[in-house]
Amino acid sequence: MGKTYGSGARGWVAAAAATVLAVGGLTACGASGDSGEDSGRGGVSGGGDRESGAGAAGSAKDGLATVRKNLSRVASATGPVICWDGGEDEGWQAAAYDATFSRRIAAFSEKSLLPRLADVARESGGHEATVTSLCGDEGETGESLGETGVGPVSPDGRRVAVEVETDDSDSQWHVGWLDLVTGKFTDITKASEKKGYSPEKYSDRHPGFAPDGSLWFLRNSDQFFSADENGRLSPHRISLACGRSKGDDEYYRPVHSVAVTCPRTINPSGKYAASPATVAVGFSSVDGFDLDPLSNEIDTFGDAPLHGPFSNQVVVRDDTGDLRGCTPLAWLTSEELLCKGPSNDFFTVRVDPSKAREVDAMHTVEVDVEKEIAPATKNTILAMAVSADRESLYIASRENRAGAQVKLHRADLTSPGDPEELGALPKGVGEDFAFRTNFQTGDFR
Repeated sequence: MGKTYGSGARGWVAAAAATVLAVGGLTACGASGDSGEDSGRGGVSGGGDRESGAGAAGSAKDGLATVRKNLSRVASATGPVICWDGGEDEGWQAAAYDATFSRRIAAFSEKSLLPRLADVARESGGHEATVTSLCGDEGETGESLGETGVGPVSPDGRRVAVEVETDDSDSQWHVGWLDLVTGKFTDITKASEKKGYSPEKYSDRHPGFAPDGSLWFLRNSDQFFSADENGRLSPHRISLACGRSKGDDEYYRPVHSVAVTCPRTINPSGKYAASPATVAVGFSSVDGFDLDPLSNEIDTFGDAPLHGPFSNQVVVRDDTGDLRGCTPLAWLTSEELLCKGPSNDFFTVRVDPSKAREVDAMHTVEVDVEKEIAPATKNTILAMAVSADRESLYIASRENRAGAQVKLHRADLTSPGDPEELGALPKGVGEDFAFRTNFQTGDFR
């Protein structure tokens, strides 16, 4: 779910951090600002910890303190998380639950942040300032794309990344951070501008924090930069792994100081990634994946070659010897990859790391199914997530009939069997929801 809000016209921002999934569970983004514990299925109460009177002395500072407390509790939760759109007046919501979604652990509502974001937009000469959701954006099928590799909250919980749409055609987008302790907004884009005889202006987008606390962003749709806490900028190279298609610049992950645009399937080694691909096998083709080394780099997107480097293409065969489609979702270990099949089935394959190497011609590798995780289903898959301990796969699905209820299931990734039904979504969760997927592991410093 990538819908975020600021001042003025509010809309979706296609860069949202993944839902935090805890050991044995998922974290959910709830609609309440109340960070106390209660029954998840009894509904998420509204209005907790919210300001009751605008303009009261100290209310702005108190409001930011509440934002920091609740946001930090959800972001650091060790269980499953769900996020959803609470509407124009509430903003995006987030709530953390226990492993079975039966008890809410913490919750956050963007409502208490919206007044300050409106001020930030005005101070920056714009009409909208946004902070992305803790969970992921939705793909074309409605499935959560999961983590973007950079998060909206700094590791210490003190700052949130802000994107501002301005009225300046030469510098339409600004990025920076809002300090939740002081209430100060630091406009990194404005600080970069040069005046005088040779003026320079920039348009920056897709801000987010790396594990070291630096703010990363994309400048002029061409090059990635980061800013440390003092505002000092550093340029970063871009890996050619996974190629680049429309929207890829919104989904990137810092890996050893290089921006990689396939953030959810980077191998824990930090050396290569799995990216979806159509692989030809004789006169047939199947949905497989490429094993792309991250070592091929460029300085800017403008330096990208017409044709990317060759890759090792992988196809899967099942126990009958037939080809089986695999869309790579997440590495469970450095060699075991979780796949989603074309019939909404889930399984794992084992990949020899030696196969992920630079090659001078297209090369096809075949692997076998390792474990059957969940059988095929005609139900619509709405969201997926992996627990932090890599032992469970959470699936939200709905039957294809009018009025069907969303159901949550948990499949065992270590000792597969029939997925366990956990019940319906907790009450209060909106239709536009997403899990924090926990697909990616490692911070690759």
